[in-house]
Amino acid sequence: MRERRRKKFSRGYRGNFTIGKTSIIVIGILIFATMLVLLRVQENGMDVRQASLDELKSQKIELEEERDRLKIEATRLQSIKEIENSLNSDKSTDKYVPVDKINYLPTTNVAAK
Repeated sequence: MRERRRKKFSRGYRGNFTIGKTSIIVIGILIFATMLVLLRVQENGMDVRQASLDELKSQKIELEEERDRLKIEATRLQSIKEIENSLNSDKSTDKYVPVDKINYLPTTNVAAK
């Protein structure tokens, strides 16, 4: 008896899974649309990152120009300070001695032909 019940049960059961032509087309379109959406999301993320990189590069260039300008200004101010210090120190130590007599080259020893 058990065997008869199994046969009756399996008689109405279809074991093969089939998909029709329309279902395959719909599934293909859905997969294609999903891939396009994922691609656009990835491109958008890359564009955002590129924009932030461009902004950081422009900031870097501006900061480098400012650094160069400040270096030049610091060097200029430092040289002015050194000149002022050397002038102040020269007054106190009298490094320069006034010349009493200036000796010029004699004009007779000059070769003239």
